[in-house]
Amino acid sequence: MESLMEFFPIALYCLAIALIILLMVFIVKLMHTVDKVNRILDDVERKSKSLNGLFQVIDGVTDTLSVFTDTVVSSITSIVGKILPRRKKNKKEKENEDYE
Repeated sequence: MESLMEFFPIALYCLAIALIILLMVFIVKLMHTVDKVNRILDDVERKSKSLNGLFQVIDGVTDTLSVFTDTVVSSITSIVGKILPRRKKNKKEKENEDYE
């Protein structure tokens, strides 16, 4: 019984030392992984900044096309409105619509 009382503390100390060593190895590997992730994120950020110019050009082109198509559509509708004037309804047609 006395030998067990001497063995258990020694075994617990050895296990604690092994656990501390494993934790240290794990922390070192985790630090390397975080460094790699930081490098990857920096690279992605740099590449996305290089694409900002392209996105600004695309945005400018779409804005220009939108203004152009709005102008064309409004001019076509005004021309069609001038060519085909609205037909005035007489009183009988208005009364028939009211009943329907």
